[in-house]
Amino acid sequence: MASSSLMEIQVPKHAKGERSAKVPLLPVSHNPNSKSHISTRSTNVSTTPTIAKFTFLIFLSLVTLAIIVFLPLIRKELTLGPQAPVVQLTALSVHKFNVSDRNLTAEWDVNLKIANPNLVSSVWFNRLEGFVLYEDRPLAIETMEPFGLPMKTKTELHLRLRMANWEGDQPALKQGMLNKMTKDRELGCVRFSVQMAVWATYRSGWWWSAQHVIMNPQCLDLEIGFVPGATAIGFGILMGDVPRTCYVPMLAE
Repeated sequence: MASSSLMEIQVPKHAKGERSAKVPLLPVSHNPNSKSHISTRSTNVSTTPTIAKFTFLIFLSLVTLAIIVFLPLIRKELTLGPQAPVVQLTALSVHKFNVSDRNLTAEWDVNLKIANPNLVSSVWFNRLEGFVLYEDRPLAIETMEPFGLPMKTKTELHLRLRMANWEGDQPALKQGMLNKMTKDRELGCVRFSVQMAVWATYRSGWWWSAQHVIMNPQCLDLEIGFVPGATAIGFGILMGDVPRTCYVPMLAE
């Protein structure tokens, strides 16, 4: 009888499904027990110090390389003094060129590139004079404005030198030189030279010490091409490759 008084209550299967469906589930990314959440945190923690160490090693290597490369140059510059500027002739042309056995008229257009190669020294060009020469004889002179070049910088310089027509003989030119220049002109090639006289001041180091120097940049034996056989007023241009690196002797003043 006891067995007959007990009643077994059956829970419908669909009720179990509804009850379990109401239990909220945490998203995977916010669940502290999720394996993906744990692995993501451990990856970020382990990767960040590695990147920082790698970046620091690269920076340290670059600094070490710069010290190895530039320290001997800086020591040499401070010990032996600053280097002379690098002067390059980039263009040269002659206008209104007219030569006879008694007279010469011409205009020379000169383009120069001047660079300061020093690491700890700036240079100020206090006074500059440019010359055009034929067989070591100055034909024209031009004075230029002063300018400065900080360390490891460069600039371009343009000169226009004129030789005006004289009434009568030019005392600076001998007749033999004019005759030779006339023959060169007829053959289509006249050789000139461009030189400069420079008074400059170098300032070096943190103490800004000054050193006064005299320079004489020389661009020698420059072939100017003309139309062969022509005797009228003409135009000539530099023959050969450019730029031409000029010789720059320098002496302490």
